[in-house]
Amino acid sequence: MYLVRLVLTNPDLPQPDSMAAERILDALWAHLEPRFGIEHIRARAGPAGINLGLFFRDNESDAETNSATAIADLLACIPEWKPEIPP
Repeated sequence: MYLVRLVLTNPDLPQPDSMAAERILDALWAHLEPRFGIEHIRARAGPAGINLGLFFRDNESDAETNSATAIADLLACIPEWKPEIPP
């Protein structure tokens, strides 16, 4: 299993709270498909936005391509949130 970390920001919500994190988590789980290979998702409000962790199964030969596709598909269901790579 491997972890992909992102920070989600929303210009309309500069300091998101735990409710925003829960709404994002609910939206992502609702759109999750088995082909994505995601086993766990974590979302927590932080000072820079919503800290998102996506845990992928690591049993596929093209895991990087599959995870990039999964992330793009999932982020499409929450268009008001923009991804950033954390430091």
